[in-house]
Amino acid sequence: MKMVKNIAVVACAASFMFASVSFNMSNVYSNLDGGTATTTSWGAAYDLNENTSLGYDSSLGMLFMFDVPAGVTLRLGWDGDADDNGTANDPTTAVGLGFTWWTGGTGLKTSISTAYDMVSVSGGDSEGKLSVTVGFGF
Repeated sequence: MKMVKNIAVVACAASFMFASVSFNMSNVYSNLDGGTATTTSWGAAYDLNENTSLGYDSSLGMLFMFDVPAGVTLRLGWDGDADDNGTANDPTTAVGLGFTWWTGGTGLKTSISTAYDMVSVSGGDSEGKLSVTVGFGF
């Protein structure tokens, strides 16, 4: 039984070690109804399978991405520290759609994509965030 457990742990760890890893940098546009604010964002994601990724985005927090029809990506995000300065604040949740416009490369895969996320603060307002992203992956 211990051998089966060890094999399962090694198989699970190997699936994460050899999964596709991607990194991205984004320009994020918010407050689109008023004076548009622009910030930068960065992130990393691990492909769990062909259709699902789990990652972190500095603007949205923990991010789950699922492939849906027509080449679109459904994005679900959660951030427990909405003010990003290390103090506790109301958590935020995000739901959005992304689309990759261009991909290239074989060793270091490059992509250009856009995403629109609706971000909601618990018990508060919600706002849309439009991001233009350059990604690199293995």
